[in-house]
Amino acid sequence: MMKMIRLIAWREYMENVQTKGFWLTVMIFPVIFIAMFFLTTALNNATPTRYYLLIDQSGQYEQAVATAIAREHQRRIMQEFVGYLLENRKDTNLELMAANARSTTDQFIDDVDADQFAALDAFLNDGGLDFALTMARPYLKDNAPPFEQPKQQFIEATLPSQVDVNGSPQEIIAALRPYLTGDREISAGDESGSLFALILIPADVDQDISRPGAIPQTPDTTKGIQYWARNLTDSRLPDAIGNSINNVIREREYVSLGVNTQLVRNVQRTRMPLNQLDPTAEAGEEAVSMADTLRQFAPMGFVYLMFISLMQSVQYLLANTIEEKSNRIIEVLLASVTPHELMMGKLLGIGMAGLTTIGAWLLSFYLFITLYDNNQTELISQILEVILGSELIPWFVFYYFAGYALYSGIFLAIGSLCDTLKEAQGLMMPMILIQIVPIASMFFVVLDPNNTIVRAMSWFPLFTPYIMMNRAAADPPMIDVIGTTITLLLSILLVLWLSGKVFKLGVLRTGQPPKMLELLRMLRSKI
Repeated sequence: MMKMIRLIAWREYMENVQTKGFWLTVMIFPVIFIAMFFLTTALNNATPTRYYLLIDQSGQYEQAVATAIAREHQRRIMQEFVGYLLENRKDTNLELMAANARSTTDQFIDDVDADQFAALDAFLNDGGLDFALTMARPYLKDNAPPFEQPKQQFIEATLPSQVDVNGSPQEIIAALRPYLTGDREISAGDESGSLFALILIPADVDQDISRPGAIPQTPDTTKGIQYWARNLTDSRLPDAIGNSINNVIREREYVSLGVNTQLVRNVQRTRMPLNQLDPTAEAGEEAVSMADTLRQFAPMGFVYLMFISLMQSVQYLLANTIEEKSNRIIEVLLASVTPHELMMGKLLGIGMAGLTTIGAWLLSFYLFITLYDNNQTELISQILEVILGSELIPWFVFYYFAGYALYSGIFLAIGSLCDTLKEAQGLMMPMILIQIVPIASMFFVVLDPNNTIVRAMSWFPLFTPYIMMNRAAADPPMIDVIGTTITLLLSILLVLWLSGKVFKLGVLRTGQPPKMLELLRMLRSKI
């Protein structure tokens, strides 16, 4: 019996891995990942220059807007500089990045990660890029290339001559609307382009300042500063301008109240460090590092990998069964083996094909990281080292095989009842939707892995592989681990037994798939 199962499993495995479609499906996932990697990098570097117009009829906030745009540019310089440090410093160990830094560059990187706005203030107050380069030079590699600053992203355009800056806001908007809608281009020196945004500050804008204790007013778009732009998703410029102008207004209020603004700034920059500590760690290693944080979110990656691989494997199982049934090949096979041997051989063969898929993905990622060595891929490789070196691997192996055994039995039974893939789609859709539930709730499970709803979901066998894998890094209660494991294993045995009955009766069946009552009779029949 075992010999026949092995022969069938090997036949199923070779039939799949020798097809072009199998390897095309295997490689499409890493190809998409690598393409998205380069596409994201290209999009980050390809943000065009954006022209804006500022009309400040109040005459009070022009400098605040200029300061906001300058600070936004400095923020980009600071972010680019952090990436430059990560790529070119002598020590890029992932644990060192999250531990208490021993060098000035490490402390700077940690500050940016913890509080970017406070780090920007410190960056500018300490002298900006020139000072940062001087302090970082001893920690950079000898062959480190010079740092290239990002280009200015927001540039003030020249106001068209037909616009009267002293006109009413309605007149100004009417004159500039063709530029705002893209029908006409704006000029800035020797260059021209579309107008990205208009910042219009009315002369009486101070009347619209909101103070504590004031009666709430009905929202009115004609009051306050008007920010006109077609791009509704990029909020960096309006946020920077709003924060800068509000800072000017608050400083003016401080002066009117006789408050020392420098003292206020010093107080606002005063912070108490908050150290995250893990009570389950060994003495002296309680500090939560970046690696510890990655381990908490790593199960989400495992769940995605499990879902994609399982869906691919069970689809192969379903398609192969339907194809052999429609071509009458399965009748020839059943002349030499029993339905049980054929079913188990198919499960094992397609399961090995699924493992080949995972192995091919991991190999492709390893080759990509090895051959394309830069800052981003170095971080990816270190993240993979953290994940692969954690205790999550045994969890993944168990729940992958358990999930495959559970779902493959169901899909194999569906395949035995259908003559075409079109007939199978109606039966397989509920099973796909069931798997969407734990996938859609992954992030919430990681945030609160031991709440009542999550624990209850863990006991539903069809959710168990995904939910428990997602909870693995949070040390779930032992009652959940043992109880759900026993329930899952019993469910697998039950599903395989019922699927075996359906497979034996349905594999030689032709015609339309059975109705629910007929299916129940098949399950209750004695074989």
